[in-house]
Amino acid sequence: MKVKGYEAVLFDLDGTLLDTTPLILSSFRHTLDLYCPGQVSDEEVLAFMGEPLFEQMARFGGKERAQEMVDTYREHNIAHHDQMVRAFPDVLKVIQTLHEKGIRLGVVTNKYRGTADMGLQLCGLAPYMEVVVCLGDTEEAKPHPAPIQLALEQLGVSAGHTLMVGDSRYDLQAAKKAGTVAVGVAWTHHGRDSLLPYQPDHIIDDMIGLFSILGIEAEGSNAG
Repeated sequence: MKVKGYEAVLFDLDGTLLDTTPLILSSFRHTLDLYCPGQVSDEEVLAFMGEPLFEQMARFGGKERAQEMVDTYREHNIAHHDQMVRAFPDVLKVIQTLHEKGIRLGVVTNKYRGTADMGLQLCGLAPYMEVVVCLGDTEEAKPHPAPIQLALEQLGVSAGHTLMVGDSRYDLQAAKKAGTVAVGVAWTHHGRDSLLPYQPDHIIDDMIGLFSILGIEAEGSNAG
């Protein structure tokens, strides 16, 4: 089914559907304090959120130690996951409505599958996602378009009739390269101004804003 010409909506996960920033910062702080204490600020960590974890660790601690740092990070992240992860406001309501309208739904994330699945299950989103493309499912991660292209292939939908929703430059760059409609979200630490240089087709200030893009009537929609 098409709603205002759209067949599907793909979402980034961290910072888009799920508020994981406190957990991510806690996991980074735990890891960086062990491997490079006092050398990396929270602001530096936030600047590269959305990038694959191995690349972040290589940037901060050197490539030779990156995998060990990833393992340390993931151990801490998993141990504290359920206590610190929440869906953003209205996420579940919007996802349920899109599903009821016949919109095909999926996730395209640079996150590892184990923790991606944990977050989707924890927040009640897993039953609605027909595809979940994670780090390692394609040779290249976002901002390469390959993960989005795989999701489109698995859903059997066209890029031009699909929204890709995300909070970082990696999401918008991948969306543009894949030929999907790029939707930036302004509710996380990146903010609206950080998205503008990547020329999103839309920016929304809350999840309800998706309704106006899709032509679904709802109070409080706000898209631009």
